[in-house]
Amino acid sequence: MTDPQPTHDPFDVESWTEKADKPRPASRRWLHLLGTAAGALVLGAVASTTVMLVAGWRYVPEREFTVAVSMEPDADLRQRDAVEQALGALPARDGIRLETREQAYQKLRERAGNDPVQLEGVTAESMPESLSLTTVGRDFECGPLPAVRKMAGVDRVRVVMRPGAGRPGAELVC
Repeated sequence: MTDPQPTHDPFDVESWTEKADKPRPASRRWLHLLGTAAGALVLGAVASTTVMLVAGWRYVPEREFTVAVSMEPDADLRQRDAVEQALGALPARDGIRLETREQAYQKLRERAGNDPVQLEGVTAESMPESLSLTTVGRDFECGPLPAVRKMAGVDRVRVVMRPGAGRPGAELVC
């Protein structure tokens, strides 16, 4: 006859204590340590993010910046092309736009409302051409603008941060 094999009752408290007293195999210890380390890493990331948010750190939104270069009235095509090439170093969202003398005069007439005092002596030929571009970013890097300001035919360089999302606009100095 054969002896019956002993069975382990899952509700037997003595078998639990026997298992708890036995040392764990090395592979199980490493898994336990790895799990503890992963949990601590996640807990640390959550805690540091919470501290940063409570302390006032916020995501900085992107803003629009408009760069406008007014040319002198007697600037020639070669000077304008050199300025346009220098402005090409800036990341323009929609490219560089040219405002002709006629377009500038038309804008002035619209703003002045055909007021003869403001329009006295002003003709389309007396208006300057201008180059402009729009760039988007968290901040504005002036980069090539000081060199553009010194170029022949340039009258004025203006950088404007447009208002948006409850934030005021401003003219920047480069």
